[in-house]
Amino acid sequence: MDMVNNVESVSNALESMVEDGQNMNKAIEDVAAISEESAAGVEETSASSQQTSASMEEIAGSTNDLARLAEQLNRLVSQFKL
Repeated sequence: MDMVNNVESVSNALESMVEDGQNMNKAIEDVAAISEESAAGVEETSASSQQTSASMEEIAGSTNDLARLAEQLNRLVSQFKL
C-alpha cells in the first residue's frame, strides 16, 4: 500500500507540474501578445512623429518664403512716394 501511495503522490505532483507549465505557457503567450501590441503602437507613434516633423519642416520653409516675399514687397512699396 505504501508503494501505491507513493505512486499516487508522484502522479499528483506530475499533474500539478504539467498544469503549472500550461499556466506558464499561457502567461508567456499573453506577455508576447501585449509586447506585439506595444510594438505596433510604438511604430504608429513613430510614423506620426515623422509626419509631424515633415509638416513642421514644410511650414518652416513656407514661413521663410513668406518672409522673403514680404521683404521684397516692402522694398517695392518703399519706392513709391505718397
